[in-house]
Amino acid sequence: MIDFYKEFGNLGYLANYSHHGFYKDGIFYKTAEHYYQASKFNDLEIKNKIINSSTPKEASMIGRDVNNKRIDNFKNYKLDVMFEAVYLKFSQNKDIRTKLIETRNQTIREMTVKESFWGVGPNLDGLNHMGKILEKVRYQVKNDLIDQIIANSYKKKVYIIGHKKPDFDSFFSAYLLSRILKSFNVDAIFAVRDEDFIDKKMINDWLDFKYEVVTDYSDKYFILVDHNNLDGIDKTHVLGAIDHHKITGEVSDLIEIEYASCALLIYDLFKSRYAFSFKEKKLIALSVLSDTEFLSSSRFSSEDKKLYDELDANIDVSQFKRKYLITTDFSMDINSNLFYDFKEYRVGRRIIKRSLIRSYSADKDKYYNLYVSAMKQYNVNLIIWCDYEKLVTYVRYNDIDIIYPYFTTSTNLIINYLVNEKYLKK
Repeated sequence: MIDFYKEFGNLGYLANYSHHGFYKDGIFYKTAEHYYQASKFNDLEIKNKIINSSTPKEASMIGRDVNNKRIDNFKNYKLDVMFEAVYLKFSQNKDIRTKLIETRNQTIREMTVKESFWGVGPNLDGLNHMGKILEKVRYQVKNDLIDQIIANSYKKKVYIIGHKKPDFDSFFSAYLLSRILKSFNVDAIFAVRDEDFIDKKMINDWLDFKYEVVTDYSDKYFILVDHNNLDGIDKTHVLGAIDHHKITGEVSDLIEIEYASCALLIYDLFKSRYAFSFKEKKLIALSVLSDTEFLSSSRFSSEDKKLYDELDANIDVSQFKRKYLITTDFSMDINSNLFYDFKEYRVGRRIIKRSLIRSYSADKDKYYNLYVSAMKQYNVNLIIWCDYEKLVTYVRYNDIDIIYPYFTTSTNLIINYLVNEKYLKK
């Protein structure tokens, strides 16, 4: 549930008074409120007075003035006008468009207790048309982005590619999206950056199709999945990206929403447009298992569970966990283990060099301090250590030890936590 009130705070961008302007027919409107109020009138003098108002409150006061003659029967299509105002606002302001899309499919409510038509009203049983319009706009701008990515791809050979050192989710998300785009007559090529697979056994067990290894990015077009950093690819050659992690700001046509796995996000985006086969649904379910520590991670939300159940993949989770859960092999040297699951993340101007270690409690007690003491030697500044016995995630960032509040392997969630708790500055 997303509840907002007025234009202040983290959710203030949802309000009509938020200062996110846009153009319509060559005219600039400072806020959605300016547009909505101006649309009530044919009188150009009144319209211009509203458009030129310095604040949305002033625009609202003019628009509500009963002495100003409105368009006849404006009330019959005021919902359409409001939808257009909100749609224009979000479609022309990419920063808040991304924020709106990030709310997934949650219910949105305008918590204006004095307003029962646009808001929830005094008893929280109002019509909440403002919240409903925001949900419709969210659906529309998300589908606009999908259409844009598809349109960008026509008449081009497009490589669908995940992050370096692909894990199960990155690998099969690229495969699924290539299949989906082919159904829209896009010349989509399933590709990988390298074959240094993280979930090698799991990937090989389900791999019965070909892929292409791409190391030269200079003359190719790409759609990125499960990552949105360019990582050596020319920005002008990236046609779009789909990711279930926090954005880096390097890709324009980006759909980024927190989901349990990128493949699950792709499923939710395209299930009304593409008929997923039973095998494809099973691959999606397996991607959820691999990215949520077999459904034990905090990143597996109630919304994710609904989609996971919808897949109806008939998976014995405990059986797959016994088969595919691989913890760190401490018989190997520290260097090998630190760089087995190693990734770099950009946070503002900082580069975070992260190693992920998986163990049970006895190995954590025995080896944790050894690995921490080796961080500077191997130029690692973040270790995420997951204890599968206690279901606890331990974090070492530079010289700081932290117990993360939830069990997860998600580096993005942990980096966001470090930023929010002021351990890490952007």
